Amino acid sequence: MSLNYLGSLIGTEVKINRGGPDSIVGRLVSVHHDYLAIQIKDGTIVYIQLQHIKSISSMNSNASRGNKSNKSNRSNRTPQRFENAYTFEGLLGQLRYTNVQINRGGPEKVEGLLVYSGDNVLLLVVNNEIVRIPIFHIKSINVFNKNKSNGNKSNSSSNKNNNKSNKATAAQIVAIKLMLKKYRTN
Repeated sequence: MSLNYLGSLIGTEVKINRGGPDSIVGRLVSVHHDYLAIQIKDGTIVYIQLQHIKSISSMNSNASRGNKSNKSNRSNRTPQRFENAYTFEGLLGQLRYTNVQINRGGPEKVEGLLVYSGDNVLLLVVNNEIVRIPIFHIKSINVFNKNKSNGNKSNSSSNKNNNKSNKATAAQIVAIKLMLKKYRTN
């Protein structure tokens, strides 16, 4: 798929893939060398590797980019963290020590703390277990908030706390580094 074509869709609502757990509908936020970013209805930014996109279609062919109704709907949502890296592996590096969700659904969906990305593999801590995932097999990734509040109303202090809960604490990072050391010696 041409990066120029994808770039022309920035700001429009698109549907990635036709159906199933890999289908994502949202506003195209950015296009990069080997991935793109989509903001879905709940405000979450989903990063998708281009090699896993089977189809893309514009949802509103006669609507202009960034029309008023879309802007007003987005303003009520909790602002989500947005990473910006040239490559997908660079993006994974920026998400280190962050709670993430790999893939959108189905049997390949997994949620955990991203602790390492390199050598074409990602290490995720899931329930005190280290899971190795080849980067090639990651279709999409997004920041996952373990303490997601129910309901649409929230104040700014709870939003700040939610954004902080996505990152590991210093104590968790030390424990993870010890776990990784043990993992690498086995």
